[in-house]
Amino acid sequence: MTEWSVQRLAQLVFEIVRDQLVAVGDDFTPQSDLIEAGLDSIGVTQLMLALEERTGVWVDEGLLTPELLSSSETLAACVHEQLAQS
Repeated sequence: MTEWSVQRLAQLVFEIVRDQLVAVGDDFTPQSDLIEAGLDSIGVTQLMLALEERTGVWVDEGLLTPELLSSSETLAACVHEQLAQS
């Protein structure tokens, strides 16, 4: 099983959002707010499916608060915690 660090997960979240889900500018970073960048509820579902495919862990969408979606890094920390529990 691949070891996923929070930093590696944050980069994965960032790349999925940037490359597949939201048209963002050059100012979009792993610290950028995902909702403000344009990630909507369908995008969140697509993001979580992509993360599950890559990591094998599903994060319950009930946990996905605006605070958790405040950046790729905050979401990555949650996914990392779920991985540790699985």
